[in-house]
Amino acid sequence: MPNQMMRQIMIENFQDSLRLVRHLMNFSVEDFAAALGVTSQTVNQLEAKKIKMSATQYLAIAALTDAYFANHEELLPKLKAVIDSDGKSYGEDYETSFRGNSLLQRWFEDFITFDDATENFPATDEFFDDEDDDSDEEDFPDEELWDLVQEYKIFLDAETLLAEDAEEFVENLTAALEAAEVKAIIPLRSIEQLQDAANQNAGLQDKISQAMLLIKRLQTSGVLQIFGEKTDPDFHDTITGVFERFKSKYSLCLITPNEKLAREILSLNDSDDEDDFEIAACFVEDGLINFYDAEEIFAEEFDEDENSAEDYSDTEIVSDAPEKNSAEKKFVGWEEL
Repeated sequence: MPNQMMRQIMIENFQDSLRLVRHLMNFSVEDFAAALGVTSQTVNQLEAKKIKMSATQYLAIAALTDAYFANHEELLPKLKAVIDSDGKSYGEDYETSFRGNSLLQRWFEDFITFDDATENFPATDEFFDDEDDDSDEEDFPDEELWDLVQEYKIFLDAETLLAEDAEEFVENLTAALEAAEVKAIIPLRSIEQLQDAANQNAGLQDKISQAMLLIKRLQTSGVLQIFGEKTDPDFHDTITGVFERFKSKYSLCLITPNEKLAREILSLNDSDDEDDFEIAACFVEDGLINFYDAEEIFAEEFDEDENSAEDYSDTEIVSDAPEKNSAEKKFVGWEEL
């Protein structure tokens, strides 16, 4: 039976070969993504190794691959040569990603007996659409959120947790982060601004107490990191500065109710640097993730006279931190994410 180390080698070798495998199957990126039920962006990032392939993604792509090559047996020698070629990783007990002609049979060895490679393996549409199967969608009711934590390093604006449906969102976020074995980030400055607002506005104290409890719950679950120092500028300048700094290393996403801040974050995608990763911005509605429509929010009139640290959504939270230009910004505690 493949152990955890062997399975990780199988995943890494398969991801190294993914673009060639897709070409062997004569799929465009769009068609390949549609067959798997993911976005074209996910396929591109997997092929470019900007994100690591998960076990779930491996199984889905392996299922599609097995089904395709069961009907194109003449191409199997090329497939095996690509995936098991020289230069790939090998473990003590690892020689190939195949058992017979099947990737899945090798993965599930000693658990499932296949009669003849993929002869009895369900059709691709059955694998992805079987309503009785224990799918990720059942485990993660917010499918957009599940995809998000797989593809991006998540930053959370603490004001997101002021909404009435914040508890449902936190439950979904915690489950997705735990399954992906990653952590979200809340800048310390965002939390400090909430605390300042509670001191200034008694009407917000109950909502902010709820937000603080939810932050504590995320920390207790081990899925949250708090970055930054008290010397950081206000949250608006901190998040834009951090995104500018790390966009060449990670795909970044900010979950915020502040549409204006989302606009500024998304504008960082206009960089001419081809090595930059993608930046996304989302908001929570009815406990579920929704992406900001970049074209829509950029089309809205932008009032240059408004302070960049303007009140967020309808919570009337403001920062009394002095404005700082980019040359003055100093980020302590943000050396690495």
